[in-house]
Amino acid sequence: MRDFFLSQMDYVFFLYGLAFLLLGAACLTVRSVAFPRLPWGWLASFAFVHGASEWLDLILLSFERNQNLLAIKTIAMIASFAFLLQFALSGFHQLNKRSSLGFTLAALLLSLVASAGAWGGLLWFDVAARYLLGLPGGLLAAMLIYRARRSSRAGARPWLLALAAMMALYALLAGAVVPPSDLFLSQLMDYPRFLEITGIPVQVCRALVASAMAVVLWIGSEVPGTKTEQIPFHYALGLVAVMLILIPGGWALTEGLSRQTHDDIAKRGNRQARALARIVDKDTERINQAAHFLAVNSAIRNLAVNPSEATLQSANQVLDQIVIAFQLQIAYILDRSGTAIASSNRNSPESIVTANYAFRPYFQSAVNGHDRTYLALGVTSNILGQYSSAPVQDAHGKVVLVVVLKSVLPSLASAALEVNDCLLLSPVGLVLDACDQHADLHSLWPLGEQQTRTLIESRQFGPGPFPPLIEAKPEPGQVLRWRNQNTIYIDEPLSIEGWSVALFLPLKEARIYRLFSIGVTLVMSLLAIGFYILLNAQEVYAVRLGVLMLQLRDQAHTDPLTRLANRGWFQESFSRELKKATRLNQNLALIMFDIDHFKKINDRFGHQAGDRALVKLAETARLAMRDYDLISRWGGEEFVALLPDTDLETARLIAERLREQIAATDLPEIGQVTCSFGVVERRNNENGDSLINRADAALYQAKDAGRNRVICA
Repeated sequence: MRDFFLSQMDYVFFLYGLAFLLLGAACLTVRSVAFPRLPWGWLASFAFVHGASEWLDLILLSFERNQNLLAIKTIAMIASFAFLLQFALSGFHQLNKRSSLGFTLAALLLSLVASAGAWGGLLWFDVAARYLLGLPGGLLAAMLIYRARRSSRAGARPWLLALAAMMALYALLAGAVVPPSDLFLSQLMDYPRFLEITGIPVQVCRALVASAMAVVLWIGSEVPGTKTEQIPFHYALGLVAVMLILIPGGWALTEGLSRQTHDDIAKRGNRQARALARIVDKDTERINQAAHFLAVNSAIRNLAVNPSEATLQSANQVLDQIVIAFQLQIAYILDRSGTAIASSNRNSPESIVTANYAFRPYFQSAVNGHDRTYLALGVTSNILGQYSSAPVQDAHGKVVLVVVLKSVLPSLASAALEVNDCLLLSPVGLVLDACDQHADLHSLWPLGEQQTRTLIESRQFGPGPFPPLIEAKPEPGQVLRWRNQNTIYIDEPLSIEGWSVALFLPLKEARIYRLFSIGVTLVMSLLAIGFYILLNAQEVYAVRLGVLMLQLRDQAHTDPLTRLANRGWFQESFSRELKKATRLNQNLALIMFDIDHFKKINDRFGHQAGDRALVKLAETARLAMRDYDLISRWGGEEFVALLPDTDLETARLIAERLREQIAATDLPEIGQVTCSFGVVERRNNENGDSLINRADAALYQAKDAGRNRVICA
């Protein structure tokens, strides 16, 4: 692990810088309703500048160390730590709402760093900045985030705690682990000592911590908040997905172009060959297990013990199910003579039912009680596949049937990376499933006449003639020409006896291409991050504009005191419902009511108490109405309710229920109040003004009759 990371330090520095750019993007797009309103802009500035300084380290690592470039890199790093300290100090100032000595402390620390740099040069400048700015800045930032938990939403607090812990860890990694120097403090823990203890460069750990902080900010920011900040999370997920493609893709490209020696490529090829072999073996084991399960299935065993049309139909259903479940080409059952009696493709023109496969080795092994895995070209389908057979035994252990499953070969082409070609080789060297499909069913090396004749007679791979691709059988690790390139041959055996996976890896010496591929990945990453920030900003603007429009619409339709519909919205809705009721000849009822003796309430208890009474009455009325009814404040203490598709008697019952609920409600300071109600139903061809006037007249009849009652008109 240690040697690997040391050989990849240029890419490590690239990832280090990229991780901080992602952290900066997360800071710029953090949702304030989920996290406290901390000065995230300062933390974003720290992340962006620090990431840029690490990319300058990448350039310094790849080329000869240039003092001017080193000075720029050191200044950028110090500036980033100053931004981190500023984030902490500004945050504490914002939370405490009072001035402090923090900014004086920051100036003092910066002066000490400058003095150290003047005394010991750029290296002391770097080390002093880490001890005096990076370490305290990171720890103070962690304390700030931890303290901000108090003012955050409950769901965001665990994420803030995690963010604080990660920030404290970064402070230790960045401020306490320093480059080797003759400064006495650096001897406590420098880069070589950290690498010796952990086996991992400290830059890797810093990059992981920065990435984790970005993820925590993104996920924690999704804690449900108000509707004013419901920013879609799919932009962050999209950026993460792009990064997950770019980072390994860039690394793969870089590795493919940077291998310079034969030994390095051989080791990489062996690892890849083993991985591909595991893919094939895993798929083989999967199909073998499926064949075992099928052989002991009750429907299959019933067919073996009691063959009939019913048991055959049940067995066919099982075959259909296992083909779907395991994504097979075909599943079928052979009797002891090798004849197919059931098949998942029985209803297709290519049905193999009644076909005989007694000549196949997989049948010959299974009928003798042994499982068999067999790779061959389908006699009927002419498609390469993997066959797995298993015997079906009766109660006495006698093999009665043979179940056979056929699946497509695992796609080595899709799994193989950075190879010139990848082959699946038979025991005699016949090529199957090559990346270059033109090589399929060729022999890799020349076959003898007897071998060729045996293959043709077995019908395992078609009629031949299996022309060779190279002149002689290669040895693992041998360098040879393959497809007009110098390649190294790698061979890894499979669990299927005699079969193997073979790779041809190209030999390239391309140090300059390594930097080129990193640069391409860097540019694409910057474009992705910039695109994400722009999309998020656009979405924030659109969401907030939409929320503002909804608020304005709500204000235009809602009474500000009672939060009921206002008179204008009621009249608009009333006109629409009246036209609908007239067109469809439906019932439509109105209830108009107001508070009895409301002027005396205002005179005795004050207008504020009267307003509270209106609010409470509006809440009671809203709960008493049906979901599709509309209740509105008509004016002053007067309210009106629109009841679509409701006759007079139903409206009267609703009004009576509401009257009783209001009379039973105890209002603070005032006690109990009563209301008078007027209820009317739409007459044929009656206009809106007439209907409202009749409701208003009925209301006044209720008042004249003694109040606290319902009058219908």
